Amino acid sequence: MKVIYLEDLSIGDSWESSEHVVDGDEMLAYNQQNDPWPMHVDPEAAAKTSYGGVIASGGYTISIMYRLGHEIYNRPDRRWAFLGGLDWHLKFVEPVRAGDRLRERITILEARPSSKPGRGITKIRMELVKNRGDVALSVESVGMIAARPPNTSFGMDRHTPTALPPSRYFLMQF
Repeated sequence: MKVIYLEDLSIGDSWESSEHVVDGDEMLAYNQQNDPWPMHVDPEAAAKTSYGGVIASGGYTISIMYRLGHEIYNRPDRRWAFLGGLDWHLKFVEPVRAGDRLRERITILEARPSSKPGRGITKIRMELVKNRGDVALSVESVGMIAARPPNTSFGMDRHTPTALPPSRYFLMQF
């Protein structure tokens, strides 16, 4: 399995997930359990809002982004050497509704060494894109990623990171 380290990322690199169709029953169950505002659970009340009908809650929308992110960050053939998140800025741009077809697109905005040895800082734009190409959710995330251990190089064993003590490292796995 390939491990993606800081040195493997370049500004402008981009990946996209497969498509996910929003299941109305799943969405409503999540909304009822976690965010039961009328616009999320009551078709009659939601019809009277500017949305014109029931929309997904923000939490449900973010959970779809996480679900699709697994396809990008945590594949059987490739895992990112993710060390943790530092900051998030998110914007709900357009509502998500039952039946929407969504995919996630991530783009590297910044990838640089950290002041702490063995790691780097990334800034990534994650977008949940609807079937028409409209962005429903946009997140700019700052995180830490391991630098390639000094005793490895491209094509050699990249399975065991050694730049950080084992207690400080995990592969991004969901």
